[in-house]
Amino acid sequence: KKQQPITAHDIAIAIGAEREVLPARPMSGARPILVFYHIPGDGDEAETPNVFPVLKPDGQVMLQDIRSKFPLPGTYHFRFKLRWGPDPLQVAWMDVTNEAAQVPLFDGKVVAKVTRISWESKAGALNGVPKAAAPKPPDVLSFDSPGLGPAPAPPAPAPAAPYPAPKDDFDMLFS
Repeated sequence: KKQQPITAHDIAIAIGAEREVLPARPMSGARPILVFYHIPGDGDEAETPNVFPVLKPDGQVMLQDIRSKFPLPGTYHFRFKLRWGPDPLQVAWMDVTNEAAQVPLFDGKVVAKVTRISWESKAGALNGVPKAAAPKPPDVLSFDSPGLGPAPAPPAPAPAAPYPAPKDDFDMLFS
């Protein structure tokens, strides 16, 4: 029996998020493109990727579409799988950094290897210009009072007393 391909709708139903993942009425002419991704730094394996759909009327997925629908918070670098050369077994990974660039499809879907740059999102960042940095949160392990200033340096350790010189090799062997 020939196995039917998995659709974005099937995935949405399986994870119980049909209303959250897919709109009630698809955009006219929009076809869902599945984005399969794994994050090696998190221990993900390419053989068992994560997936999310992107709806595009023309089927051309841009990096900005991937970033806007990516389900995890943070700043990420995306590398996409593509066929290389005439041999169907030859593949390559292409880094895409231009937000307006179309990402390559691999067998009708997007396959990405993702690297986390930061857990913080660059919500206001465009073309590599980050938004203003947030103030550093206080150190939760600090026990210093705000008005007292830094704690004094610990005293230097006292010099150790020298060991007595051995009398002969026999004493060194059994002492």
